[in-house]
Amino acid sequence: CGGTLKGLNGTIESPGFPYGYPNGANCTWVIIAEERNRIQIVFQSFALEEEYDYLSLYDGHPHPANFRTRLTGFHLPPPVTSTKSVFSLRLTSDFAVSAHGFKVYYEELQSSSCGNPGVPPKGILYGTRFDVGDKIRYSCVTGYILDGHPQLTCIANSVNTASWDFPVPICRAEDACGGTMRGSSGIISSPNFPNEYHNNADCTWTIVAEPGDTISLIFTDFQMEEKYDYLEVEGSEPPTIGLSGMNIPPPVISNKNWLRLRFVTDSNHRYRGFSAHYQVKKAIDFKSRGFKLFPGKDNSNKFSILNEGGIKQASNLCPDPGEPENGKRIGSDFSLGATVQFSCDEDYVLQGSKSITCQRIAEVFAAWSDHRPVCKVKTCGSNLQGPGGTFTSPNFPFQYDSNAQCVWVITAINNNKVIQINFEEFDLEIGYDTLTIGDGGEVGDPKTVLQVLTGSFVPDLIVSMSNQMWLHLQTDESVGSIGFKVNYKEIEKESCGDPGTPLYGIREGDGFSNRDVLRFECQFGFELIGEKSIICQENNQWSANIPICIFPCLSNFTAPMGTVLSPDYPEGYGNNLNCIWTIISDPGSRIHLSFNDFDLESQFDFLAVKDGDSPDSPIIGTFTGAEVPSHLTSNGHILRLEFQADHSMSGRGFNITYNTFGHNECPDPGVPINARRFGDNFQLGSSISVICEEGFIKTQGTETITCMLMDGKVMWSGPIPKCGAPCGGHFSSPSGVILSPGWPGYYKDSLNCEWVIEAEPGHSIKITFERFQTELNYDVLEVHDGPNLLSPLLGSYNGTQVPQFLFSSSNFMYLLFTTDNSRSNNGFKIHYESVTVNTYSCLDPGIPVHGRRYGHDFSIGSTVSFSCDPGYRLSHEEPLLCEKNHWWSHPLPTCD
Repeated sequence: CGGTLKGLNGTIESPGFPYGYPNGANCTWVIIAEERNRIQIVFQSFALEEEYDYLSLYDGHPHPANFRTRLTGFHLPPPVTSTKSVFSLRLTSDFAVSAHGFKVYYEELQSSSCGNPGVPPKGILYGTRFDVGDKIRYSCVTGYILDGHPQLTCIANSVNTASWDFPVPICRAEDACGGTMRGSSGIISSPNFPNEYHNNADCTWTIVAEPGDTISLIFTDFQMEEKYDYLEVEGSEPPTIGLSGMNIPPPVISNKNWLRLRFVTDSNHRYRGFSAHYQVKKAIDFKSRGFKLFPGKDNSNKFSILNEGGIKQASNLCPDPGEPENGKRIGSDFSLGATVQFSCDEDYVLQGSKSITCQRIAEVFAAWSDHRPVCKVKTCGSNLQGPGGTFTSPNFPFQYDSNAQCVWVITAINNNKVIQINFEEFDLEIGYDTLTIGDGGEVGDPKTVLQVLTGSFVPDLIVSMSNQMWLHLQTDESVGSIGFKVNYKEIEKESCGDPGTPLYGIREGDGFSNRDVLRFECQFGFELIGEKSIICQENNQWSANIPICIFPCLSNFTAPMGTVLSPDYPEGYGNNLNCIWTIISDPGSRIHLSFNDFDLESQFDFLAVKDGDSPDSPIIGTFTGAEVPSHLTSNGHILRLEFQADHSMSGRGFNITYNTFGHNECPDPGVPINARRFGDNFQLGSSISVICEEGFIKTQGTETITCMLMDGKVMWSGPIPKCGAPCGGHFSSPSGVILSPGWPGYYKDSLNCEWVIEAEPGHSIKITFERFQTELNYDVLEVHDGPNLLSPLLGSYNGTQVPQFLFSSSNFMYLLFTTDNSRSNNGFKIHYESVTVNTYSCLDPGIPVHGRRYGHDFSIGSTVSFSCDPGYRLSHEEPLLCEKNHWWSHPLPTCD
């Protein structure tokens, strides 16, 4: 499931292909070619559950800025060629229903090759050479007409890479709508325009110009059923534009010598459709490439065109843009150069441009620079203030609402500071649900947009330019994802904020101000993916995300000490792996392995350790399952580790450290996780001791080990002690820590752990949750007010929502943690302490995070009440009454 691929060519298959991929898959493949070369992928098989499972393609590393398209369903996609030397694929499947999956052939293209452009349905390709200067031809089978250019030539473009001079043509049925449009200008209209179009239409038009030319498309009429009937335009920037609804779209400018329009309607509701005028701009006259509009020219000549009635019509006036529903327009001048503005009523949020300008387009038309915005009702969000805080999408970590329009505005208390946000978690339905982030307080103004995020990839940090930042969440009517959790804080102006250091990486530089540069490299044995250096730009954004450090599947290690990790540890290795690592030390020395973590699919995934460098070397040990192996020592100066994983399921993987040592000393035993080691001398006769950190107990070995001569070998008297969090226990000290088993890693399945905390008579027990994260609804911690399971229940907790603290009414408290037989999480860390009970009062109930308390009298019969900071809401409104049993009448509320 995923991986980094290099080489001239290869094949990628979805996990389990062709027998079906697993549910809940999230696999990313990154293909890396030589610099200046490109990558082409050709689909040999494709079948994904339509709409719910999909394959996302990225022209570069998997990041929203590089997102290219999303594939789903059962039609074989055409070949895809990258524009860079990196191309990524990401498979995402939901919790139910699967299909056969996909098989992809990828090939590295030299800069002089255009690659195989593919064959359209019902089409025939003539030609097998795809380098610069080569020509290929297309025709269609009987009963179909070819739309597009029948001959393609591979040409070298201005950036010294090869590309086809025209798009691949399509083959349409003889009686189908659409066609090939040539010439310097023309009109394209939906069938039957200006009368209503037909149901179940699927029309494709291809506008073709000469290489180097561009095409402008200006809409004069546009009415179709929103979302269900649509016009798709391909060949501009962005590569594909989807248009629907009742607003006249802004002009479309191609960035190629062609545009393709596809008009699709469903089985009900019909409207006028669309009419658009296109004009070809010759390369010699071309002044502005890309998506930018052509600048108006200072020309006294008046251009005119014929409208559909054949009447000459002046182009110096833009049509009335109208007013948005639940909003208003400011300005009534629609002549060239005039600007009108829009605003929304209270409780509505503006989507689109706040202002539009009447401009000359392609020397023919006067048209607005953008379409009229719309005003959508605001359903959630809040106004937040610094110096810092946290907020989440609605219902987080559960699925957010459909058709949501949420707006958050963050304002720094200090006007001389800016806002920095970073995402703890982020997952939106890719392509359909978006979070738009802008600078300042003018929500929806496209000129202030910093980022538009979708999917599950986000920047490391986003920083505003002013003392305000706005975030707008927009979701569609279909199923969503868990959403996001955001941390925000004020930082100094002209700063990009601290982006952090990659896991297993090293950072050079500690300046985060404009023009400061950070450089990165990976620890020995790891491979850097991404940019080696990033610069803090003038817009307060880093020039790229920080890179990541991955552990390769094949490698030789010659350093005297290091680490060996399974791929993607600890997130879980992929399927169908065959990894080999060789550790080579100086002749006459030996190698010691210490297993820090180990979790493989039992009996199907294996790690074999061999005493030598060849596949036939003697095996020291073969390991599978979740039991952490004891340390291993080689007999010679070379060790070979072979890791094999089958086609399904996986575990966390493994984390192994190694070090080399001479024949007259014991190997460095390392410092056990969750422990402190005393002693750094490993010569014959020396000893070291280990003490576990608070909350952990010794799970292996004795407290002290000695380097001794045994059976002619210098070795430790026993294994290095290991410390782990116990599954239950009886605690009677005045204070301490209770940890879920496996902490700080994931706990195991099928647990049933009991803890009893006992204080001195006349005392109460207070527990405080520092961290809590269990599988929602299935892995549960119960807290009882007494010594056993029959004592009154104080609370039952799962997921991530827990109180700040709890008190017992006696000197006993009982905790029971039960887990099911699948999935796990980080668990919990709990602090407990013995506190004195006042005979005439309740204990201090505390103050909610992001809240305030009114009342400081905790005596029996008194009450305290609470409120929340702006943008937060109390979980319950009732005041707390101190009752005769020294308990408050309700739990402490939370501010959500």
